[in-house]
Amino acid sequence: MKRSIIAGGQGADDAEIAAASAYLAKSVPYSAGLGIVLGSGLGGVRKAFRTVRAFAYRDIPHFPVSTVAGHRGELVLARRAKVNAWIMDGRVHLYEGHGLLRVTFPIRVLARLGVSTVIITNAAGAVSDRLSPGDIMLIESHIDLMWRVVPEVSDGPHIQRLPYYSKRMLDLAERVARENGVCAKRGVLLAATGPSYETRSEVEFARKIGADAATMSTIPEVAVCHQLGVTVLGMSLVTNVAARPKGGHDEVLSYARRGSKHLEKLILAVAGRLQGER
Repeated sequence: MKRSIIAGGQGADDAEIAAASAYLAKSVPYSAGLGIVLGSGLGGVRKAFRTVRAFAYRDIPHFPVSTVAGHRGELVLARRAKVNAWIMDGRVHLYEGHGLLRVTFPIRVLARLGVSTVIITNAAGAVSDRLSPGDIMLIESHIDLMWRVVPEVSDGPHIQRLPYYSKRMLDLAERVARENGVCAKRGVLLAATGPSYETRSEVEFARKIGADAATMSTIPEVAVCHQLGVTVLGMSLVTNVAARPKGGHDEVLSYARRGSKHLEKLILAVAGRLQGER
């Protein structure tokens, strides 16, 4: 049995991943090749899909449980038209006390279930002046200030040939955004552990090193997708101006709820186009 431990949190082994995957696989009528990870306050996106089966994270063997407001904590097998998707309605974060392997456990379970493409979202604070609350940023690269060690995974060979963020998916998202009247801009995401919001000095530093938006999640999941050869499209919904959140997390959730309609439209359009390509 192979087990890896990262300092500061509990690890996970192949048996735990297998147990979670088997529990889910035996309870659903069909598979899905698309995964969608919903960030803070973005759970409304799942309403555009028909729920086939919903699993509370606490009921899935070994699955980490969300504790932050705006993260419902359910894994949903969903369907819209001919699109089947696993939707993570909420995630867990390093600042909740989880280790990196626990934070990325759901992604490794989805990969074991056959997910080959992930649309991963987050709420983010604008660093660049060209972004404002309500905007959608398509992630073309990232800056990791989580000071992480990439978790070692043993689900198969590490496939490092894929980019972290798929150019094909970025081009597709831009194209369907234009076609559907959604404003989406490419940019660079910076991630730090949180949970404190950025100081003005940190935002200025982030701007100088090339960041356009800042968040407290996403990069660990993307890193594991990169290892496993899972294609990634990353989207940030800008929910505040970094270092100037008037109402803290409540403000973030408020903008997330208001802006999720545009994100929903874009995700549905991309998912529909992916289905057409299969």
